[in-house]
Amino acid sequence: MIRTYIFDDIKNNWIEENENLLLYDVSAFLDEENEKIYLWKGSKSRKEKFQKGYNSISKIVADTNKNFHIITLKEEIPDFIKIKIEKMLENAIREEQFEKYKFSKFTTIRFYFLFLLIALILPLISIINLGSFLFWDINGNNFVIAAEDYQNWLSLSYILMIITLISFVFCLIIGIYESEDQVIIFSIIGLIICIGIVLYLQEGIFLFLFQEGFTNSTYLIKNIDLIIFFILNIIGVSILEIPNFLKILFFVKTYRKYLF
Repeated sequence: MIRTYIFDDIKNNWIEENENLLLYDVSAFLDEENEKIYLWKGSKSRKEKFQKGYNSISKIVADTNKNFHIITLKEEIPDFIKIKIEKMLENAIREEQFEKYKFSKFTTIRFYFLFLLIALILPLISIINLGSFLFWDINGNNFVIAAEDYQNWLSLSYILMIITLISFVFCLIIGIYESEDQVIIFSIIGLIICIGIVLYLQEGIFLFLFQEGFTNSTYLIKNIDLIIFFILNIIGVSILEIPNFLKILFFVKTYRKYLF
């Protein structure tokens, strides 16, 4: 049986470990039956640590009654040692990934990315659409727009925000399924803002006080009223965009290899 020890260079001693192995470790594989010790250095381990470990194991061997042969593992590694090293490295990587990755399935990773991307893009399109009032005709202190164009203007942003709301619902479901607190919190923020904007846009013709001279086919809206309306929408969209934009940046950085 091969017993494995990892060198603690701070305490200058060897700790038995048969489960996990990191690339930062210096490890000794003890073959008592054949009186051999295989000394291994991880690719990210310092040379000074390895030398210190080698000196330590040499001193231990010198103090025993057995004639252990210390073998430094470099390019050629015996198959039974190689298999053990790979297995121990895999165990450590699996544990490291468990700590790093909150999402457990490829499908939830990809669906969350898709729905969050939709939830980020559509509100921006809505803001661009609402900002198009700047290109309307102007009559004195009022913007002028045809009644049909007015309805289409609001309806487009309304539909975009409804789709955004649905996307955040799916993000929330995924966050609950994966027990990802940040996803849950940011999705709830998005939902609250979307519901508020949707209810606001649903007011339709009652959003503004039409100015004197308007008709059933042509609306006159005070400049300042439209500007305030636009600013309020920007503020609302910014509240949902900023945390979720930062989240998607971190998400792509973390799960990039599982997305594409």
